Amino acid sequence: MRVAVLKDNKAGHYNQSLAVSKAIEEAYDDVCVDIYTIQVYKLSKYLLRFMLNNPFTRKLLSKPYSLNFVKFFYKIDKPLSEADIIVSSGKDTSMLNIWLKLVYEAKSIYIGHPKKLNYKLFDMVFTILDLGFENQIVLNVSPTLPYSGDIEKFCKEYNLDVNGSYYTLLIGGDGSGYKYSEKEYDKLISFVNSHQEKKWLVTTSRRTPQSIEAKMKREMKCAIFIAYNQEPKKVVGAFLTLCDKAFVTQESASMLNEAISFQKPVVSLYPKDKKEEENYIKILDNLDRRKNIYRCAIEKLDELDLEEIEFKTLENSSIVEMIEKLERIY
Repeated sequence: MRVAVLKDNKAGHYNQSLAVSKAIEEAYDDVCVDIYTIQVYKLSKYLLRFMLNNPFTRKLLSKPYSLNFVKFFYKIDKPLSEADIIVSSGKDTSMLNIWLKLVYEAKSIYIGHPKKLNYKLFDMVFTILDLGFENQIVLNVSPTLPYSGDIEKFCKEYNLDVNGSYYTLLIGGDGSGYKYSEKEYDKLISFVNSHQEKKWLVTTSRRTPQSIEAKMKREMKCAIFIAYNQEPKKVVGAFLTLCDKAFVTQESASMLNEAISFQKPVVSLYPKDKKEEENYIKILDNLDRRKNIYRCAIEKLDELDLEEIEFKTLENSSIVEMIEKLERIY
């Protein structure tokens, strides 16, 4: 079985597609994964979208010779090969996903909401919201890869006890309708410093102001502090593997999703100044209702009693959940 993964320029999209391909590899024998890095040409994509949505022109695109014209719509890093399953995430990949499905008579899996394309063109749409699609597969969390590093080697590098007791704090910054004040960042510092019953593993992100990173590095009492803008190290997977509880700033859906997928109790931290999108509110409400997260205003961290909060972690990892769902495609 050959699986084609279409990669755009967004790491979040690519990682989700890799997670789906990983589930396929674990679910079936003799799976070969081909990864294609693609870039859509902005003007021609409107024509391609129209052609895919129109039954007559879609039939023309299903002919093998149509791929001779793919170069007018996409820049692709290597020649295409036949595939049995096409996997992708991100609107720029969605059109090529359907095109290859038509030509190769393959199954297609799309992760997310296929906006502006007829969703019925895909065989499976992986989503974490009920979109009302007949072909949707509603997951507890977005497809997420497990930690693939050597945790003992990581602990040795950072002088950590692999069996130790840790909290982790994943800090973002302004974006997606959220705006953090300096006072709220100070509150995070004081919260960490007043909860030293476990050691802290802390990392910022590209959104975190560098002045805040510098202040946290000086004042925050933690076993590890990664100022991401100074040293962009990918430590989140290791931190989540080691920790007993995770604290995550709420503007980052990807960090929140990753923390939940590692089957850890998650406290979601939000600022006073926030304007959330409707769909994101629905996602947070679902997670809160299932007790996968506990939402806490940063300004009220002093009132947080971790012993009183009831968490329900996921029963299965993201990969295991997808393997169970994939029985519908083969």
